[in-house]
Amino acid sequence: MGEWRPKKGDLVIVIGSTKSKSGVTERHRTLASVLSVGREDVFVKSEDRGKIFKAPIARCIKVNEQDVSLDSKILIPRIGDLVISIVDRFSKVESKMGVLMEIVDVPGQITMARLLKGETIENVPFESLMVVE
Repeated sequence: MGEWRPKKGDLVIVIGSTKSKSGVTERHRTLASVLSVGREDVFVKSEDRGKIFKAPIARCIKVNEQDVSLDSKILIPRIGDLVISIVDRFSKVESKMGVLMEIVDVPGQITMARLLKGETIENVPFESLMVVE
């Protein structure tokens, strides 16, 4: 298989990093569209802010949108499903896994879910659930 060569209009992820004395401490990713292709670099426009910048082709990964099923829908959890809840509270990610026991839908309030986690019941927003099994 030959090396990928970008072309104008390609959607790419550009990878960057934060480096310190101990090496790479963080990776950064930006979704962008290719505007122009040079010998080893590309001009791209970021999808989020519309900023134009140069990047080495070697730090770009092509996004293949043809393989995406636009008709796919999120699986709605049902009572008895093994689910995971992930929420961001004050910049801290909280994760809880359990069996969905109840769905609490009180008009005018956020729909909540009650999960059986071991022998305890956890209350989480229904919208934060994803079916595991």
